[in-house]
Amino acid sequence: MEGRMPLADLTCLPLELAERLVREAGDLPSIKVVLTVARLAVRQRRPAVPVVALFTDTALRLALRPHGTDREPRGEIARAIDVAVARGFLLRLRGASPTGPELEWLALATLETLALAQHDPSALLPGDVRPETAVTVERPNVFSLYEQNIGPLTPLIAQQLAEALERYPVSWVEAAIVEAVHYGRRNWRYIQRILERWATEGRDHEAHSRDQRARRLDPDKYLRGKYAPLFWNTD
Repeated sequence: MEGRMPLADLTCLPLELAERLVREAGDLPSIKVVLTVARLAVRQRRPAVPVVALFTDTALRLALRPHGTDREPRGEIARAIDVAVARGFLLRLRGASPTGPELEWLALATLETLALAQHDPSALLPGDVRPETAVTVERPNVFSLYEQNIGPLTPLIAQQLAEALERYPVSWVEAAIVEAVHYGRRNWRYIQRILERWATEGRDHEAHSRDQRARRLDPDKYLRGKYAPLFWNTD
């Protein structure tokens, strides 16, 4: 297309995104993930990098491995990706391969890649990739869960959710949303109070103020079990 920036140029970390990282990023692991995506994109000369490449990247694995342990850093990398996507530093792309399983890629969220993703996201993928289904741009699951069960995702709420993902495990934020829905308290302030209480007291000691005899909620039952359709609008 005439006037379109060459794809090779879309792999570079532009000044605008670099400035936003310095100004807005409050989470060092997410910065390392963004820089890794930029490095891998330059290497393959294509904007979208397979997520699996981050999980196997030696430098990133060493950088995000918990200090003083040999623990597998996959969880830390996944969390850093969620934060970077939530902060708007990265785009997450999904599609199905010819053999069926879902594939996932990450690209720098530059003005150019955002514009291209809006019209033809598959153009960001490596040249040898041919997804079976249309490639879609996805927000973090926490964003969708909030929007479908609590209320509109305003810029302020999106910012607060991104900050929560920096402070707490993703599973905590998801579980707090589920608990708010369960007790009919569909607002961000209530979710925030749950998270703050868990951070202070620990989730194992959480007591339900409306029913002290209530058993602890199992968020997986609502997020991925038979009750999931009540929380995820699949229409």
